[in-house]
Formats: sequence, structure tokens, C-alpha cells
Amino acid sequence: MNANNARREALIFFLVVICGALAAMFFAPSALKLFGFANMQIQDILARPEESAGRALLLYQAIGATLMFLIPGLFIVNRWKQNGDIKQLPKQKWGIVQTILALALLPLLLPFMDWLSTLWSDWGHQSPTVKTLFKQYDANAVLIEKMIFFNSFSDSVFSVFVFVILAATSEEIFFRGAIQRILHNNSKPYQAIILGATAFAIGHMNIVQLPFLVVAGTSLGFIYWISGRLWVSISAHLLHNGLTYFWTISSGPGSYGELSQQPSSSWQLLIFTAIAIAAAIRLIKMHKSEM
Repeated sequence: MNANNARREALIFFLVVICGALAAMFFAPSALKLFGFANMQIQDILARPEESAGRALLLYQAIGATLMFLIPGLFIVNRWKQNGDIKQLPKQKWGIVQTILALALLPLLLPFMDWLSTLWSDWGHQSPTVKTLFKQYDANAVLIEKMIFFNSFSDSVFSVFVFVILAATSEEIFFRGAIQRILHNNSKPYQAIILGATAFAIGHMNIVQLPFLVVAGTSLGFIYWISGRLWVSISAHLLHNGLTYFWTISSGPGSYGELSQQPSSSWQLLIFTAIAIAAAIRLIKMHKSEM
């Protein structure tokens, strides 16, 4: 790939991201205004008992994700499809077995991510430097749950759409379809996957869930690379978001961010992680056999 074209596309992508962020900052607050919460602090909105407060925050979230991730990602992917400056990932033969193995990776890694997050959280709450940030996470959890738990069916459907479908689709198009794809054109596969996962973790702006996000981003990046198909990583992300969302719903308020009421045993952790590694190795072998 021509170095000048690469720099030009990187610059255009950067400008598109900046425009998306600015648009989100400008238009997302209109959701709060629509429901009568204009010029109110988020903490004040959280204190309101009516469900319209949750609807306002949910629409705010939806507009932000659409303008920051979905639209910029779609614009860049469509641009590269038309001009061909950034090549697509190679696509080998892909079937039902590969799809099942790919979709199983994140669920199998959940005990490991839970364990890693617990270690990170324990350290963070004891560290004088970041203790305040970790304590603020409780307030963030309350914010998320305000947008998850609704009495009406229509509100619940919209909540599922935002947190499961919109979040997974927009993030995969942006972080895998755009960021990781351009990285693959200039880096080795493992470098593109790691850098893409780092961007994915930073993009969530949540230091408390950093280890969880890095592992999840690496897994999704691996799935995108090994399949060469964006729909596979989107499906894996949808499954992951759906499982964590409905676990939160079934566990009730106060459970957001907890993958289980009881921590996994050492044997469960080792077995599920070993199976995930075996599935990844199998996918790599199948990938090499098709090259």
C-alpha cells in the first residue's frame, strides 16, 4: 500500500472521529432536553424516580454511540469499499464449525475475565492513586442500571436494542471494521489485534473495567482476524452483550458488572480458559490449512 495513501486515510479517519465526537457532544444532550431534564447534572437525573429519567439517559446513550462510533465507522468502511485504499482482511473458507468455535470464545473466557477484574478491583480500591476512580464506578453502575431496569415492555425493548444490538454493532464497525482493519494494513496480525484491543479499552473510558475490556477486545480482534469477516465479530459481541445484559436483569438491581454471584472455582477457571485456548488454537490450525 502506498505510504501517502495510508497517511491520507489515517488523517481522514482521525478527522471523521473528531467530527463524530463533536456531533455527539452537541446533539446527545437534546435527549435530556426532550424529556424535560435540560441543564441538569447526571447525578440529579439519577435521583429522579420517574422512568422518563431512564428513557432520557438511554436515548442520550443511543445518540452518543450512533454519532461517535456507528456513523464514523460506516463512513470509513464504505469509503474503503469504494476506493480500495485499505484492503479487506483475507477470507479463507469459513463454515459452521468455525462459527461455533468463534462464538464460544468470549463466553468461555468470562470466568477468566471475572477473575482478572476481581484482582484489578482489589488493587484499585487499595491504591491511594486510583482509589477515588474505583469508588466512582459504583455511581456509574447506578447510571447503567437506570437504563436497564424498566417496568414497561417497550422501554425494555429499547434498552435491549441500545445495550445489546447498537453497542455491539457500532463498536465492531468502528473498532474492528475501521481501526483494526487499517492497522492490519501496516502491522503484523498480533500487533493489529493488540493495538485494536487497546483502542477498544481506551474508547470505553472506564479504568475500572480495563482488564476485562482488554481481554474482550483482544478476543474480538482475534475473531475478526481469523474469520476475515466483520459479521462474525459482531455476532460474538452481540452474544456477549446479550449474556451479560440478561444476567443483570435476572440477578436484579445492584448486580451490574458482576458476572456471577459466587466467584468461579479454580477448577472452573482453569477448565473454561483451557477450552477457550484450545478453541483458539483449533481456529488457527484451520486457518493455516486453508492458506
